Amino acid sequence: MEVVPLSDLAPVLAAVVGPLLAFALAMMRYQHVDSTKTRDLIDKSNRENRELIEQSNRENRELIRENRELIEKNHSELTSSLGEVRERLSHIEGYLRQSPPPPADGGAQAA
Repeated sequence: MEVVPLSDLAPVLAAVVGPLLAFALAMMRYQHVDSTKTRDLIDKSNRENRELIEQSNRENRELIRENRELIEKNHSELTSSLGEVRERLSHIEGYLRQSPPPPADGGAQAA
């Protein structure tokens, strides 16, 4: 077998290792740029999500406040309407001279 001096192999090694090294460096650079873009997109989406959550919280609080006001308004209207109905019923009962039915007593019926 013939021994080939290292100086004869240098061009071959440079032709094989050089492009491999250049390709590895290019891939590392591409990966770095891509991860930087991804990180920026994640940060941007986090900020947007926080803003949307805060906005929806404000809107929800406002809607809850409006609902409470409506519930209180409806409750007061219903209470006043029931008072008027009771008053009218008492007038009707007085006009017809009917007494209200006696309260149902569970102990009196069992005996």
